Amino acid sequence: MKMSLPRTKMLDEAKQSKGHFIIVEILIFAAVFFIGTILEGIVVIVPEMTYLFNNEEYLAIMNQFAQGEISKEELTAQVTALSMNLPDYITIISLAATVLATISCMIYCRFIEKRKLSSMGFRKNNALIEYLVGALVGVVIFSVAVGICLVTGALRFDGISANINWGILGLFFVGFLIQGMSEETLCRGYFMISMSRRVPVAVAVAVSSIVFACLHLSNNGIAPLAFINLVLFGLFAAVYMLKRGNIWGVCAIHSLWNFVQGNLYGISVSGMSKFETIFNMSSVNSKELWNGGSFGLEGGLAVTFVLTVGIAAMLFTKTKPSELAEENPSADKFFDKNQYSEEELAEIQKQNDDMTVINTMIM
Repeated sequence: MKMSLPRTKMLDEAKQSKGHFIIVEILIFAAVFFIGTILEGIVVIVPEMTYLFNNEEYLAIMNQFAQGEISKEELTAQVTALSMNLPDYITIISLAATVLATISCMIYCRFIEKRKLSSMGFRKNNALIEYLVGALVGVVIFSVAVGICLVTGALRFDGISANINWGILGLFFVGFLIQGMSEETLCRGYFMISMSRRVPVAVAVAVSSIVFACLHLSNNGIAPLAFINLVLFGLFAAVYMLKRGNIWGVCAIHSLWNFVQGNLYGISVSGMSKFETIFNMSSVNSKELWNGGSFGLEGGLAVTFVLTVGIAAMLFTKTKPSELAEENPSADKFFDKNQYSEEELAEIQKQNDDMTVINTMIM
């Protein structure tokens, strides 16, 4: 079986709209991301500030700063530490608020880029089945990483949690369903596919994966291996999406990966560590290379292993036949030549030729 990146219908549909140079695409992405982040912040800031202004510890810290007893740097450090231990309901609200980033991406792609939502991967065929399969994949691959850490002694199982709040657990599940879809819509459905209109798919996959990792640079406990693993997750998600021809599966993988990590196994999710959890797991300090330390398993070698194997497996997996693009698509069907100059048409042809060469090299 040949290893290659497929040309799917969603990629060809995206080319109905005119693409931008890669630097311009990155700048536009930054603007779309910024708008989504601002909208999310507006939703979260009210409950967060309400909680803080009714928190005695926060008020004491602010009073110490007003009296000159602590410096600005100490104030920032203490408030940041306090913000890392916010109540569950605020964390759930912040997860749910990411739906605004999803909506922002959809609005931009549909009304500015003039792209169909199906070109973002939101395709109708077997959507529920694709989502359920992706959910299973997300649970299995992260559980394999947990198994590796248990075998190597990097994790210790401390038993089942007492007095589990199943209502809160259910809300976390819904929150992570929304949050996982948000990041996949932003980084894969929008950004990766948009870039593929003007650059080879392999380049779009690589750049979007690096940008995805960069979005986590401010997370607690981030380290070089954690950054590499985030890039690997982006690569895995991108290849999975291209092979399946839709975004449903990777949305489910991302969501269930985060949910089982934080709420099933009780492990930090990209530096976020306070969750209602079913199982209690403790990281062994001497095994941080495997368990990722404060960042969680995503910062350790166990996840490096499962993602590397996952990427290789997906590259050799047969592409979903119903989502493959036609071998010789007509220009009228996939893009309007009249909106391009002769130079731009020549560049598009060159990019298609480059993609052919890249796929030939990795076959």
